[in-house]
Amino acid sequence: MIDLPRYEARDAVAISRIASRLPFAFSVAGIELQAVMSDSARRCIPAPSYTVVMSVRGHKIRLALGTMLLPQLAVERWPEITALPPGHGLGEVLFDIVLQDLAIEVERRCGQRPTWSCSDVAAPRPYAFKVVRMERPNDLVGLVEVDGEGLQWVADCCSDLPVVAAALDELPLLLDVRIAPVSLALAELQRLAQGDVILLDNQSVGNDGAITVVAHLSNSPWFRASIRDCRLSVQSVVDRLMDKPEFLPPESLDSINLTVDVDVGRLTMPLGQLRELAVGQVIDLGFDATTNVSLRVNGQVVATGELVRIAERTGVRLLDLRLPRAER
Repeated sequence: MIDLPRYEARDAVAISRIASRLPFAFSVAGIELQAVMSDSARRCIPAPSYTVVMSVRGHKIRLALGTMLLPQLAVERWPEITALPPGHGLGEVLFDIVLQDLAIEVERRCGQRPTWSCSDVAAPRPYAFKVVRMERPNDLVGLVEVDGEGLQWVADCCSDLPVVAAALDELPLLLDVRIAPVSLALAELQRLAQGDVILLDNQSVGNDGAITVVAHLSNSPWFRASIRDCRLSVQSVVDRLMDKPEFLPPESLDSINLTVDVDVGRLTMPLGQLRELAVGQVIDLGFDATTNVSLRVNGQVVATGELVRIAERTGVRLLDLRLPRAER
């Protein structure tokens, strides 16, 4: 049985609300940072790092902070600060001084100054977000962990932030330019030899040398055209004449149903091994299929994620969008 990360439907909605606002850019200690989604199955902590609990508006948020986010003196004195007993007033004051830049950023976003402690830093939270350097997205400098209630609060805090949308207009789509279908039985296909001639079902080439074609998008006929002298001339939308033959109706493009293939990995094997596959045979994938999910449109990876369980259904939690992103 595959053990997938489980989300309540309410929490899944909150994650979706937050994800639409990520990556979220901010600055701490003079370093340009951004918050991104974290892979729940492979949660990493910056090394070296220091852990502290931030309390704000009744929510306890666990932070693992890389040393570059802390003053050098604080890094040297951190064990002395964390050694103070829970509830010790001096400890809270010292943390507020050490984490002043972060506290100011939090207060600016939610309107309340956070308090700090190390009383329950060992208890991990089920949901997490990574903090990485803006200029080096693979450089992990922080990890933010929240529970379900904290997740809802973060989602509410993000509601006023602009939605970060994928620039879908830059996604390359494959247009198949086809002359005419040919119906062949399998036996006829197997008997084909070099030099044979296959007769097309219709008259595709006119007396003037123009080739009549149909352009297919996502394996569906989209518009008719003709080819002459290496130039494609659009003539009409399939089953509908166009008002302006040089343009396609822009509103109709948004209604195209694009097939999104959900891949859990790709295997490469020689044909000989493929022929030998048999029922009951086991193949070592070499990777974890639950955390190696790719979403492809026309063969291009547009996002990656991990399989999750939401109530009784299986979903894909998106961790990385591969399309160019722009605010709207």
